Amino acid sequence: MTAFPDTLHKLVLRGIGEMGFTTPTPIQSEFIPVALEAIDGDAFKSRDLIGLAPTGTGKTLAFGIPLADLLLRHKPIETGGRRRDPRTRLRALVLVPTRELTQQVAEEIRMLTRGSLLKVTAVYGKVALGPQVATIAKGVDIVVATPGRARELIENDSMTLAHLLYVVCDEADRMLDMGFLPQVEWVLARAPEDRAKWLMSATLPRPVEDLAHKILKKPKKIEVGVRNAAASHLTHQRMLLEEELKTPTLLSLLDSEKLGRGIVVYCASRRRTGWVAGALRRHEVSTAVVHGDRSQLQREKALETFAHGRCRVLVATDVAARGLHVPGIKLVFNYDVPVSPEEWIHRVGRAGHGGGDGASITFVSPEERERWERVVSLANPDWSAMKVPTDVEKFMRVAHRERLERTKLESAAVMATLNAKEQAEKLKAKRLKESSRLRKMKSPRHESKQMRGTRSNTPIDKKETPGKGVRKISK
Repeated sequence: MTAFPDTLHKLVLRGIGEMGFTTPTPIQSEFIPVALEAIDGDAFKSRDLIGLAPTGTGKTLAFGIPLADLLLRHKPIETGGRRRDPRTRLRALVLVPTRELTQQVAEEIRMLTRGSLLKVTAVYGKVALGPQVATIAKGVDIVVATPGRARELIENDSMTLAHLLYVVCDEADRMLDMGFLPQVEWVLARAPEDRAKWLMSATLPRPVEDLAHKILKKPKKIEVGVRNAAASHLTHQRMLLEEELKTPTLLSLLDSEKLGRGIVVYCASRRRTGWVAGALRRHEVSTAVVHGDRSQLQREKALETFAHGRCRVLVATDVAARGLHVPGIKLVFNYDVPVSPEEWIHRVGRAGHGGGDGASITFVSPEERERWERVVSLANPDWSAMKVPTDVEKFMRVAHRERLERTKLESAAVMATLNAKEQAEKLKAKRLKESSRLRKMKSPRHESKQMRGTRSNTPIDKKETPGKGVRKISK
């Protein structure tokens, strides 16, 4: 496919053009025709699908385009010109793992259907429930939701899935892991059994894939690119360093004139994001912070500030690692190696999202070596080694510098002790071997009779001719 199908609804084609796209990505080329394929002669009935593609390859539009096309052609239930219940208008549900992703997906679908009567809304937790209930009560066609908020709306009868036609699970590996699976299963159990379910993800480990097959009915898998791999247009570097050197090394690299804006630093916890962000601000590096403890308004403001280039660095936890599309991101720092190697793929995928150059630098402390090995084993990235900057100590606090010096001295003392012990053991083994050899040389040889067919250690007398043996007596 060299262009988007001209059979798409004219409003969808116009929306694609206004978004600046002229040709589909590989996953879009493969997924869209299959999703729009009629089942049993029903043009609005789709099959269960699993879409796999690397990060930054357009998976949101891959399901958004057929979803918008199908709903624009399939009008909601009406009776006498009036809808019986505004809630029956809901025909598509998109489940995503994070609040930011709900807003992003909803906005992209709105852009696809601009100028139509199709209504799209995003619902998520940590904000007031009332306004979201009021929006759904007026009637919406597509709800993009986090699983927890979707369940809450269904339980209080503010949202019904009785007339649902399509369910999409974006970031399926996260949606089906042990944290989200119970909520996802609960929501899907409230949807009609014969409704189409589409699962989209960049990574899908085998155990999760087996789980997906239990939820879906004879799904067709559409896979583009290499499974569980980072996008091919990215470059990766790995730096081995002590835990105490992470922050000063980051400061040293950011001090380089080569690094401009569009930098994301991923940390393992909310507390560590605070440490890193505080250190950057003390060195006059403009920084925004995103993590789960921040309010929705704070998170939105931080992302908006970063996306518009008003701050240089975004420090975040993995809450901002999934599906977040900020075109200006050029470099990702993995301040901490993630526990899950799949998260590393999603993190680095934020760089150059949607195309363009992108790079990642991963800090690996001695305690994180095993995690890094798991990343290499799964993603198999083409990475190069990077050395710690020579000027790193000038970015360290006095207390940290002194602690590092003590650590170095203690490590050197331990290594010296181990080396001395090893040398002593080697000398002892050498002396024992030499004394054993000398004892064998001094000990007298024991006489022994040579039996037929054997060799003897008894030296041959000079008067005897060697080689004489028993001769056969002829008769």
